[in-house]
Amino acid sequence: MGLIILPLLAAWLACAGYAVFLGYSLWADGKPLLYVVTLLIVGVLLALVYACVGLSGFKTREEVWAFEIPMHFLVNKAAIAMFVLAVAISFLALNMADFSHTVAACFVVAFALSVGTVAASLYAETFVRHHDIRVTY
Repeated sequence: MGLIILPLLAAWLACAGYAVFLGYSLWADGKPLLYVVTLLIVGVLLALVYACVGLSGFKTREEVWAFEIPMHFLVNKAAIAMFVLAVAISFLALNMADFSHTVAACFVVAFALSVGTVAASLYAETFVRHHDIRVTY
């Protein structure tokens, strides 16, 4: 199963890297550092909320399949669609001065989804142990 999870995790890490590039491009375009740091803090908070809300659905479960939680996050169609939409909009609006706040919003969405997905996937085993959930193979 690691042959499936590792490439997906690497893809989401690459997505997080692109989101960081979006944040850097905002700063390089002349936005104040405080503006970019504020967006980064909002992105981190939304990533934690996304991971916590996603994991909360598994709290009441008595048993889960071994890779159910990471797969829940790594192949979440809604998250993938939102990330692709945010990247597409930011790609179109990146060179237009009137849409700099749109790129900032796309950065926050892309960063929150990618970092939240990676964090929740890596935290899944600890979450299962902490809530005494049996793992089936």
